Amino acid sequence: MLNGLRVLELSAPSTMLAGLVLADLGADVVVVEPPGGAAGRRMAPFLHEQVGLDRSLSWHALNRNKRSLTLDLDSPDGQDLLRRLAATADAVVEAAPARCADLADTGLVHCVVRPFSASGPKSGYAWTDRTLVAAAGVPLQTGDADRAPLFLPVPQAMLEAGCEAAIGMLAALAARTRDGSGQHVEVSMRAAAMMSAFSLPYYADTPEQPPRRGQAKRSVAGVEVPSFLPCRDGYVQVSVAFGGFGGITARMAAWAVAAGTLDAAIAEVDWTRFPTEDTAHCAGQLQQLVDGLRSAIASRTKDEVGTAARTHGFFAAPLMDMADIAAFDQYRERGLWLRQPLIDGVVVDAPAHVVRSDSFATTLRYPAPRLSEHTHALLTELGLSADEIQALFTHAIV
Repeated sequence: MLNGLRVLELSAPSTMLAGLVLADLGADVVVVEPPGGAAGRRMAPFLHEQVGLDRSLSWHALNRNKRSLTLDLDSPDGQDLLRRLAATADAVVEAAPARCADLADTGLVHCVVRPFSASGPKSGYAWTDRTLVAAAGVPLQTGDADRAPLFLPVPQAMLEAGCEAAIGMLAALAARTRDGSGQHVEVSMRAAAMMSAFSLPYYADTPEQPPRRGQAKRSVAGVEVPSFLPCRDGYVQVSVAFGGFGGITARMAAWAVAAGTLDAAIAEVDWTRFPTEDTAHCAGQLQQLVDGLRSAIASRTKDEVGTAARTHGFFAAPLMDMADIAAFDQYRERGLWLRQPLIDGVVVDAPAHVVRSDSFATTLRYPAPRLSEHTHALLTELGLSADEIQALFTHAIV
């Protein structure tokens, strides 16, 4: 799909997913690392819990289909080689502080990923992925109110920014094709992380009461209505809704009645007009519904609840961990997985196929590169002789 395009990725944790998306779409993505290896090579977890520059599973997950070379970009020779590489490329993606900001003036697409907007009041703030996610408002939706919020176990802002950078670069490449001009793309990791909280209202200095963490439940008529309920092998998400969606709740109640965990009278409640002004009566009905659903779901597996939801027409979905996703037949039948070698003879199923159509599917052209794996080949493509490459290596330029 992007065959014939070359992208230079000055590797940083926040650039890896952007480069992967473009590489999986067929672009020749060349990763530029310092001689000691990119920071992504030091990201946990590690294969068999043994650290090493070629053992980071994060590196393997986000760098397949790329080639890699090492360059000391703090040296004049390294900077010269970078400019020569850029002359062969269509786009460059890097993390702030930008080294290649002038490349758009030469007709390239230049993308820089920043922690905060360059023009905003936090542009100079120190940061970690966790502080960026916190600044995005996402933790407001997680965890219980009497303790610290929950954070994802993966660097969320980094990955969100990688997606946005890939989208921005594709749009910029399309614009360059149209008018021939170089393009600048700026991505704020904090703004990208806000996409995970897009349904959350944001409050400025107003008299409005600021929102509180919902603890995955809401209060209706004084009754706590949970969004997640335990089942026999984990948890399922359920939606108890009213008004225009009240018919769905009625079908869910009818299922619980058939399961023997709910009084039949509760299934007859008009949930489209719920709650009424008789708050105490409504609270009793709703509490019975919640208790009945809790009992019906507790004795069933995630798959059984999902089957019931599809059969009876109500909202329920399993909370899937990675083992569930790996075993999910639909994903495998749709070709989600790509066999990817790591090291030491280990081969895994990796998620693939950003885009899949009759005319295109992701293939594995290269596994994630070992440190400096393609340095000699890429410098040879630039016209350097073996003696010149050896001299660069001797002087720790590559």
